[in-house]
Amino acid sequence: MDGKPVGVPFPAVSPEDRKAAHVYLTSVPSMFIVAHVDYVRVVRLRPLGPERTEMSIEFLFLPETLADPKRDLMNAVEFTNIVMSEDAEICELNQRGLRALPHAGGVLMPEEHAIRQFQNWLRSELTRT
Repeated sequence: MDGKPVGVPFPAVSPEDRKAAHVYLTSVPSMFIVAHVDYVRVVRLRPLGPERTEMSIEFLFLPETLADPKRDLMNAVEFTNIVMSEDAEICELNQRGLRALPHAGGVLMPEEHAIRQFQNWLRSELTRT
């Protein structure tokens, strides 16, 4: 993406949020929301088995954006496809070898706070039963 808004910017976005360009929200266990200046992306992950996950992505735009034929919404979709494909490949690489008998656990980077939050949530759910 070239940094220009894809759609009509949301009217109540603060100058700080405009400068940041996006805000991430995580809903444990399997959803995250990315609020951009001009659209919102909702990503849901649904486990299908121990080694398969379904991902769905929804884009939310203002009605003014959807009504403007000059707006190229595919810019947002193509950007998302690139980012999500890269992320999926990294996740797959990180998961390799986890079924190996010597595997006991991994190390998370400080930036992986959402993963730590998910792991803590999962542990608490498992100990409740």
